Amino acid sequence: MKNIFSWIDQNLADLLLVIFVVVVLVIVGFFSRQSIQSTVDLSWPNCNRLSNASYALAIVGSNGGLDFKPNPCLGNEIRMSNKFVLYANSGNPGFPLISKFKRRGPLICPKYNNLICYSFNYGYQAAEYSIRQANLAAAAGSTFWWIDVESINSWTNSIDANRADIEGMVFAFQANRFLTPKVGIYTAYNQWLSVVGHWNNSLELWLGTGDTSLSQAKQSCRQPSFIGKSIALSQYTVGNLDFNFSCSHWQVKNYFTD
Repeated sequence: MKNIFSWIDQNLADLLLVIFVVVVLVIVGFFSRQSIQSTVDLSWPNCNRLSNASYALAIVGSNGGLDFKPNPCLGNEIRMSNKFVLYANSGNPGFPLISKFKRRGPLICPKYNNLICYSFNYGYQAAEYSIRQANLAAAAGSTFWWIDVESINSWTNSIDANRADIEGMVFAFQANRFLTPKVGIYTAYNQWLSVVGHWNNSLELWLGTGDTSLSQAKQSCRQPSFIGKSIALSQYTVGNLDFNFSCSHWQVKNYFTD
């Protein structure tokens, strides 16, 4: 009988060891990011962290956190992604910086120091810059552009001017001569409110939540959208990467570019 119990104890210990090893391998596999079957968003902060990663679906930042600053690893992040769409950071620095865009279109601004008109042109040219960066990285075929609106970037004190800036970006993305991509907004409620006020523009919403788990992100999907349409994606952070839960229909194949 003693031998039987010893045999059971030994095999139980072996079984527990096997279970432990399997669990460790699963955890290591997840955090190594070798192949992630969910939507991850990537940009310049991730440039030194993704040497061997591969992502099934990705939303990739076309610029380096500011309107006219490149993402130095855009091409690498595109190549890491089996399917991708793009996002662009936005901002409106106001006078005097936006003055140089008064004659660069698409609007012909009617008078000197017209903040609204200059802001629209600035947003348009910022989006055109992101499109050029995408072209250089062989990512011009993105079928969706997200506009990242965060209060940490430069904005004027004029809600109308800030709205004009975003409208200029939307116009530029939708006027792309190669295709007419869909456009959505990435933001959080308080940041959106501080930049553009209560503005319902009926675009898709990618919600920045500050959540740190998938379950929290799912709960955040139940909030009403503050820009018009229902929430498409809810962001959450695990380690050094941001992931996104699809709140509805958004993760369909046609939204992503091979």
